[in-house]
Amino acid sequence: MGLITKELTIIGTKGRRRVTALFDTGSTYTLIRESIASQIGEPMEMPEPKKFVTAVGDFRADRYLGTDVVLGRKRLFASAIAAPGLTEDFIVGTDFMQVWHIRLDPKRHRIILDPKAFKLKAVGARHRP
Repeated sequence: MGLITKELTIIGTKGRRRVTALFDTGSTYTLIRESIASQIGEPMEMPEPKKFVTAVGDFRADRYLGTDVVLGRKRLFASAIAAPGLTEDFIVGTDFMQVWHIRLDPKRHRIILDPKAFKLKAVGARHRP
C-alpha cells in the first residue's frame, strides 16, 4: 500500500509555507513541526500540556495552531498540535480527515475529497440578518 505524502500549502496569521504533508490514518491528531508553526502563526497555549505517543517515542506538547490547509482548490481549516522534534513538516491526522470527509486511496496514491463536506456547519447557531 504505502504512505501518502503530498505537497501542500499551510497558511497562518503570519504567513504561508509549502510543506510535505504525511496523511496518517494512525495519527489521531493533526501535527505541525513546532518551528514551522512559529514561522507561519502564533501558536496558542493549551490549558495544560498533553502527552502524545508515536512510533519513535513519546513527546509533550503545550501549544497548537489554527491554520488553513490548501488542498486542491479548497482552503480547509485545521487545528494542528505544535510538536517539538517532529520528523515530518505536517502530519494530517484522522481528526482533519474525518471533519472534511477525506478518504485515502493508497493503491493509487490519491486523496479523495467529498464536495459535500465543504459547507461549514454550525449546529445550534442562530442566524442574524
